[in-house]
Amino acid sequence: MKTGVFKGRGPVQAAFRDNVALVRVDAVTTQAGPLKKRISAALRREIGPMRPSYAPFEARIWTSVVAGTARAAYDVDNVAKACLDALTGVFWHDDRQVARLVSERFVGDRARILIRVRRLDAPLAPVALDGSLFDAD
Repeated sequence: MKTGVFKGRGPVQAAFRDNVALVRVDAVTTQAGPLKKRISAALRREIGPMRPSYAPFEARIWTSVVAGTARAAYDVDNVAKACLDALTGVFWHDDRQVARLVSERFVGDRARILIRVRRLDAPLAPVALDGSLFDAD
């Protein structure tokens, strides 16, 4: 497979480059159960068997909603949970391996979810859990 090119003909497609995978989901639903099943089944069908890793991961999720539907839009936490669950057994063995998670929702021209999965080289460094985090990025 050419790296960086989305593979699959259905509403869920994946692309790979080096240590990063992108998963594009066009069949978006506000129900977490069907969303999770749709992503998981499509990935297993389209990209075939993969060996999940025990490494730590970073996941970033962008959810695009159509203007005027923001009130009925997806909760970023529910989308994140459904996506992480769907990727279990594909990229990682358990979603506890996700050490960094960013989930964002914005208004776009179509309902779509894009997930970027990146395997981390090492666990994240400890952070001082104090007032210094006011100045953190």
